[in-house]
Amino acid sequence: MAATNVHFSFKDAQGRPKTGTLHVAPVRRHISGSTVVVLGGFDVTLGSDGTATAQLEPTDNTFAWKVNEFPDDTNSSFERVVQVPASTSTVEYTSLVDVDSSTLSPALNTGAALTYLLASSLQDAQALSAANPGQMVFYPEGQAKTVASQILEDLTGARAVVESQSAAAAQAANAAQASAAGAQAASVQAADAVQAVSEQTAQVSANAAAVQSVADSISESKAVVESHANEALTAIDEAVKSVKDKASDVSGEDRTDTVPTDSTDSASSQEA
Repeated sequence: MAATNVHFSFKDAQGRPKTGTLHVAPVRRHISGSTVVVLGGFDVTLGSDGTATAQLEPTDNTFAWKVNEFPDDTNSSFERVVQVPASTSTVEYTSLVDVDSSTLSPALNTGAALTYLLASSLQDAQALSAANPGQMVFYPEGQAKTVASQILEDLTGARAVVESQSAAAAQAANAAQASAAGAQAASVQAADAVQAVSEQTAQVSANAAAVQSVADSISESKAVVESHANEALTAIDEAVKSVKDKASDVSGEDRTDTVPTDSTDSASSQEA
């Protein structure tokens, strides 16, 4: 398993880089399968800027790393036992999890001492809690019972409100469901009406087409009748003209036969 780069950075109380030496050593031996891996301790020297980077083997539940900060400086000496995660990127020393040196389990309070504050009343406890958000605040039991009773009463009232709102929501949901059903029925009726209108429109169109066909047939028949009538009138006109012509010819012949040929005939004609 590849080692993890751990970055160390220290400053003194005045914010200046802290130089010196750190001693890093494993807690317990490292067990890898059937092999016991013996890791040796080594020193990490901080640079002039108070920083350094060291490669540490990632830990598991069989060992951890112990870091002695400035072991030669009694005023700044401090010890940590930490886990080192497997990471391909550099990990900050301050982000490592502290563990118990005996059990190797994470320290529940991350090394901070448990402190608490006492208050004489609920109001004082609320003020202390607001001013010290990272600490526990205790106040008398009687006040706690009063607060618990008030909380229970508030919860009961909230439950009643929730139940009322739930009933109203259920009623609204039922009404919405009924409206949706009515809308669906109306939609079906509208679709049926549209279908009926469509069918009637198709029938009217068919009837109109039939009427138009009959009208076209009548128009054709009218044209044929008019044509025949014109032919008949022409034939009649020609027949009348022929009769008139023949009548004129007959009248001319009669006039020629009655013309007198002498005076005797003339006189006889006058007597007659």
